[in-house]
Amino acid sequence: MKKILVLNLFPTVFPPTSGGTLRYYHVYHELSRYYDTTLLSQTQRQRGEMITYSPNFREYRVNRDPLHKEIKQKLFNGKSIYEHELIVNMMLSQHPTSYKKQFDLLYMTSDLIIHESPYLLGYDRYLGLDNKPRIYNSHNHEYVLANQIWKDGTSRIYLQTVYYLEKKLIECADLVFATSEIERASFSVMYDAAPNKVKLAPNGIHPKDIIINKKTSHANPRALFIGANYPPNIEAVECIIHHLADKCPTIQFMIAGSCCKPFKNIKKSNVHLLGKVTHKQKIKLFTDADLAINPMFKGAGVNLKTLEFLSSGIPLFSTSFGIRGLNLIDKKHYVNAEKKDFAKKLNKYSQDRKRLKAISSAGQKYINAHYTWPKIAKSMKTEIEHILK
Repeated sequence: MKKILVLNLFPTVFPPTSGGTLRYYHVYHELSRYYDTTLLSQTQRQRGEMITYSPNFREYRVNRDPLHKEIKQKLFNGKSIYEHELIVNMMLSQHPTSYKKQFDLLYMTSDLIIHESPYLLGYDRYLGLDNKPRIYNSHNHEYVLANQIWKDGTSRIYLQTVYYLEKKLIECADLVFATSEIERASFSVMYDAAPNKVKLAPNGIHPKDIIINKKTSHANPRALFIGANYPPNIEAVECIIHHLADKCPTIQFMIAGSCCKPFKNIKKSNVHLLGKVTHKQKIKLFTDADLAINPMFKGAGVNLKTLEFLSSGIPLFSTSFGIRGLNLIDKKHYVNAEKKDFAKKLNKYSQDRKRLKAISSAGQKYINAHYTWPKIAKSMKTEIEHILK
């Protein structure tokens, strides 16, 4: 059985609840049916650990290197915003860290190296010098995403470095996976990537993991949003609190995930900030929700919460940006609502239970037929086999 080594910034979560951890865990859990798979991740803890998920699937979580704090202090005076962690890790990859030592050990017995992002490319010092295949399994077009959401002036100085690293990774990789046709085209245009090198590996779901048993609806509909503490999600929560809540007084807005953190002092009678939730709690929220909302305006890749909302059979109200890359049809699979008319659409359709049930049923069938992790991994395996040969 061929051995895969995967480099990533963050550790997975089991069971995964949101964001990149869903893709990170499920893609490699499925691929471990075909390959011996090792994840090399980082933890914020002082001590590292090794977790075994199955005989062919494990994760090394390397401890945070002492240099991390030193570099962060030097670059950003100890401040911490979303992109600072990414930039610090780019800089750390130039030093003899604990992560580099672990990579060098695992590299020796690996047949294939996969990068989840360009931020750790510096650790792969054998890139272009050996015969081992490389894959860029992208979550997003990272440079485009960074250029959208990095607002801090000091951070933006490093955008050119992100561009260079992603360009180098795509040029040197034997295979690139993009989450959508939009991202695939973006890689081709910006980096002149050969179309036959960039293949599709969309985000997906495990329908059996989010089966819900909904029995009743609420007189005042409950609208659910869930997300990590990530700039596009923060912008969505701001829209819910400061735009939708006042214009939709009969709707109860349930907001879950670490995206709640910046808003802990907000007090509105129809806004409920639930904070981080477990997988079990998330499924209960899906069961209780009458509507799902996704007022996203920035980001990249395919939105995982969109897939989960639709697969669970909750009627979805989303901006066009929130359903990017999925080819969904307005009023058939979901209800399109942009910022200017989001509140109006919610008020208009939220009580039309019969119509929403038909829309949610069509959306559920479409997602469950086209976007399951086993199907995605099987397609990825076909492409991986080509480069391993």
